[in-house]
Amino acid sequence: MFFSDIHADAGALDLLLKTSVDQAFVERFGMVGKIVNLGDTVERGYNPCEVIDRLRSLDNLVSVLGNHDEAFICQTPVSGSNEKSEVAHRECRRKEIWRDFFETTHLYWTDEDERIYAVHGGPIDPGSITPKDADGLTAWLHSMTWQRISRGNERYFDWSGYHYRPEDAFAQVRKILKPGFVIVCGHEHSEAVYMEESPGTVAEILHTTAKASFQVKGRRIEEKSLILEENKNYLVRLGIAGPAGYYESYGWDRCYFGVYHEKDGRRMISTLSFQIGRDASPP
Repeated sequence: MFFSDIHADAGALDLLLKTSVDQAFVERFGMVGKIVNLGDTVERGYNPCEVIDRLRSLDNLVSVLGNHDEAFICQTPVSGSNEKSEVAHRECRRKEIWRDFFETTHLYWTDEDERIYAVHGGPIDPGSITPKDADGLTAWLHSMTWQRISRGNERYFDWSGYHYRPEDAFAQVRKILKPGFVIVCGHEHSEAVYMEESPGTVAEILHTTAKASFQVKGRRIEEKSLILEENKNYLVRLGIAGPAGYYESYGWDRCYFGVYHEKDGRRMISTLSFQIGRDASPP
C-alpha cells in the first residue's frame, strides 16, 4: 500500500490504516505486506508527533523523504503551514522523537522483483539538471523531493521546483529496473497516471482506468484500477493523503492512496480515495 503527503494529519492516517485491515479491503486486495510512505509526513497539518509515533509502530513500513520533511529537519520555512500547524511542529521538534524516524527514511525506494520505483517528487538525477552556478536554494529545488510532473509537458524550473516530462522519468528508471516497471510518486496533490508504450511514446491514461467502488464499514472507497502490462511502463501520482491543513481554508477532506496487488496472476495498481468526514474522524 502506498500513500503520500499525509502532512501531519493523524485522523486521515488512522482511517487509512484501519481501512487497510478491514475484511472488505483484505478480500479485495489481500493482506497488506508492505506500506510505503512517499513523504511529506509532516508540516501543514496539526499532529506531527502523533503521525510519526503511529508510523514508527508499523513493522512493515518503508518511508521516503519529502520536501516538507527536509524543510522540517533543516528548519527551513516553506509556505503552507498556518500558525496552528507551526506551533504543533515547534512542540514536536522539542520532543526529539522525529530524529530516529527520519534517519531511516530513503531518498527513493525500489523493489527490483516487483519492478517498483517509489519517490516523493521525481527520479531525475539532480546533477543532470541543476545549473552549475546554482545557489543552495536553487539546487534544493532541483532535487528529487521538489521535482514534479510538468502540466504542460515542457521541462522548466520555477520557484515551486523542477518540472519534468513523464518521458524523462521513464528514461531515468529504465537504467535501474527491467521493463514493465511502475514509478509511484506524490508531491502534487492530485492523481495522474501515464503509460509508456515505447521509449518516447507516452500517454496520460487516468481517464481510461477501470472505475469501481466498495464499502468499508459504511465508508465508500472509490477505486481506479489498472492492469500493468509486461511490455509497458507506468508513472502513477497519488493525491494527498492528509488534507487536514487544507480543510478549513479550501474544504479539502478526501484521502488518496494506492495499492499494488495481483489478480488472476496479473500485476495491478489501484488508486483509491475516500471522503474523511471531519466530524467522524479523530482530531
